[in-house]
Amino acid sequence: MSKPHPVRVRRFAAATLDAAIALVLALAPATAPIEKARLFGVGLLLAAAYLLLRDGIPYAEWGARSPAKRLLGIRPYRISGEPMTLAASVRRNLTVGGAVGAVGLANLVGGFRGLAVAGVSITDIVLYGAAGLLVVEALLVAVDPVGRRIGDRLARTRVIEARA
Repeated sequence: MSKPHPVRVRRFAAATLDAAIALVLALAPATAPIEKARLFGVGLLLAAAYLLLRDGIPYAEWGARSPAKRLLGIRPYRISGEPMTLAASVRRNLTVGGAVGAVGLANLVGGFRGLAVAGVSITDIVLYGAAGLLVVEALLVAVDPVGRRIGDRLARTRVIEARA
């Protein structure tokens, strides 16, 4: 059995660190002693914004990549050779940020289990759909010959090694 490619391993580690940052953003508003489910929805929208924009942050020291990717020595690379931009980051992370944002909107509108149709929680449907999309994205990184997920295909990017 061959060893996993080091960029893929670092990519999964970077995704985990970025998810931890997003989780902190998601939980921060929910600490207020009022409607926690709806404030968690606001937090999830903040997390989604971070996830959408993380690879286009125009901070020169980071080189237009997330803090986690910088720490782990990888970066997104546009196949066209153009630099990463906020718009390209949004396209690249639309699946991940969109999944988190959809769950955030569902929580904001209906609370954890507030909206139901025929006894089925709309929030649960959105949550399971988002989780399924994220699993597909992770599997594509693992099995695609160059580790491209749906978001990479949408934005025409790859993740490559780079100096930290």
